[in-house]
Amino acid sequence: MTDQWPDETIFKAFDIFEETYKSLGDVDLQAAIMMPKDLVPGCHPVIFLIHGGFLMTGHSLFAPFFTPSTLKLAIENSAIIISVDYRLLPSANGVADLLEDLEDAWQWSRTELPAILNRRCPGHQLDFSRLVLQGGSAGGYGAVQLALSHPEDVSAIALTYPLVDPQDHIFVTGPNEGEETVLRVPKEQMPSKEEVMAWIEEKRATVTAKAGFERGVFNAASAQYGLYYSHVFNHRHLPDHDFLPMERIKSGARLPKKIWIVHGDDDSVVYIRSSYKFIELAKQMQPDVTFRLDVAPGKDHAFDHLNKDWESFIEPGGYDFVRSAWLRP
Repeated sequence: MTDQWPDETIFKAFDIFEETYKSLGDVDLQAAIMMPKDLVPGCHPVIFLIHGGFLMTGHSLFAPFFTPSTLKLAIENSAIIISVDYRLLPSANGVADLLEDLEDAWQWSRTELPAILNRRCPGHQLDFSRLVLQGGSAGGYGAVQLALSHPEDVSAIALTYPLVDPQDHIFVTGPNEGEETVLRVPKEQMPSKEEVMAWIEEKRATVTAKAGFERGVFNAASAQYGLYYSHVFNHRHLPDHDFLPMERIKSGARLPKKIWIVHGDDDSVVYIRSSYKFIELAKQMQPDVTFRLDVAPGKDHAFDHLNKDWESFIEPGGYDFVRSAWLRP
C-alpha cells in the first residue's frame, strides 16, 4: 500500500506522441497516441481512453489519474492507446462542450489519425474493429456516453468506479447528514461556498484542457456544497436528457454487449450504488448485455491509483472477460 500518486514513470514501456485533434482559439485539444515499445508492425487493437478527474481536472497524460489497467491491457495485447483531452469544466456550456469534444476526438481518430500514424510509424495500423472504450471515474462517464452513441463500433467497455449517474444526490445537493465529506476532504480544508462560486465563474470564462491537483479542493467542494450539477455540469440549464447515460438508456440507446466495472464499496464520491443502479437498468432495457462487476471490499475512490496491489482486489478473469469480446477472431 502507498499513498503516493503515480508519476510519469508508469509510461516508460511506451513510445508516445501527441497530435491536435481540435483547436479552440489558442487552446489545442490533443490526443496522446501510446504504443508499447518494440511493437511489431501490423494492425493493432485499440484502447480509446477517457481520463478522469471530476470532468474538471487532468489531461490525456496526467499520470496520477491514468487508468493502470489500460497500460496492462495495451502491453499484454499489443494494443495502441488513444488517450484524449477535452474541455474541462467549468466551461461556457458545461458538459455539452465536453461531449462535443469527445465526439470530435472519436471522429478524428477514424478519419485523420490513420494517415498520421502511417506517416509517423510506418507499418502500424489501427484495427477499429477491435476497440475497447475505457475510463475511470469521470472518464467512465465519457466512455459510456461515447459507447451509447457508437455501440456497434465498441467491442467492450472497461470502467472503474464510473460516474454513470450525475444526478446522484452527491452531485446535486451534496452529501446527506451522516455521509462522508466528498472524497473525505476535511471541511476545514475546503474553500468557502462563496469562494467556490467565484472560482467557478472565473474558470468558466476561459478554455482549459489540462489541469492538475491545484483544482482538487474546488472539485470536491463544488459537490460538497451542492453546486456541481447546477453550477458546473449544466449551469445553463440546457435540456439534459442527452447528458445523462441512464436517461438515454431508458429512451432506447444501446450499449455494447460486454461491460466490465470495477468499483470499491467504500467509495466516497461515486458511490457504488450508482453502478448497481446502472447495471440493473441496463439489464432491464437490454438483456443481451453481459456485465461483470468486481467489487473491491473496503476500497475508496481511486484505489487502483493509490494501492500498488490494486489488482489483488479484482477477481480473476476480468481481463479475460474484456479480451473475449475485444480480441475475438
